[in-house]
Amino acid sequence: MVDGKCKYQYPRSYCESTIQGKDGYPIYKRRRNGLTIQVRNAQLNNQWVVPYNPYLLLRYNCHINVEIYSGVTAVKYLYKYIYKGHDKVAIHFSPNDDENLVGEIKQFQDARCVSTQEAMWRIFEFNLNEIDPAVIKLQLHLPNQQSVTYWANQRLDNILRWDHVSKTMLTEYFSMCSKSENARKYLYREFPEHYVWDKQDRCWRERKKRDVIGRISGVNPIEGERYYLRLLLNHIRGSTSFQIW
Repeated sequence: MVDGKCKYQYPRSYCESTIQGKDGYPIYKRRRNGLTIQVRNAQLNNQWVVPYNPYLLLRYNCHINVEIYSGVTAVKYLYKYIYKGHDKVAIHFSPNDDENLVGEIKQFQDARCVSTQEAMWRIFEFNLNEIDPAVIKLQLHLPNQQSVTYWANQRLDNILRWDHVSKTMLTEYFSMCSKSENARKYLYREFPEHYVWDKQDRCWRERKKRDVIGRISGVNPIEGERYYLRLLLNHIRGSTSFQIW
């Protein structure tokens, strides 16, 4: 129930024939035949009947409901379903004896369910997903505000002395543009198409295979200067410092 109403929109409206609804879902045929049935303490009619498929109910012997959806948002659901993660199952272990001791936490295990189809797919090492072309996420930060990763037991003064702390994709893009006339031809987001980021040496190197694209990290307008920096980088080529303007 939501605000005193059924979240599944029951009772549904009467309809003399099945028609296409405005939201992509069909409006099923529900005749006003005056028939009712007593369920617990309520009188229910056709407005409360869930559409069902007799064959599926008989075939699988379970509660099952299949509806046709024809809206364009169905595409969004398909992508969401594919990337939502693996199937899961709750399994129950019980000893084969007459003891009545029940430990719900120990009996139930949250496990991963691998179907035969998925198992065969993984055994043959087929691709589970693919992005073509590859997308390089470009770092975006204001001066001296880049993210730094370190262990909790490391001393802060030692971390600040690391050479690679000051070198990021963005700062090295500025550096390349100040040194190379060829580098100044490209926008920041175009840079990965012509140069590859060396994570170990923290620098850009000329790319041999141009099969990637670059995208600058998204920024909310409320972040102010960082948001405007992103706008400038998307329109000004060959920037050599944060003082783009």
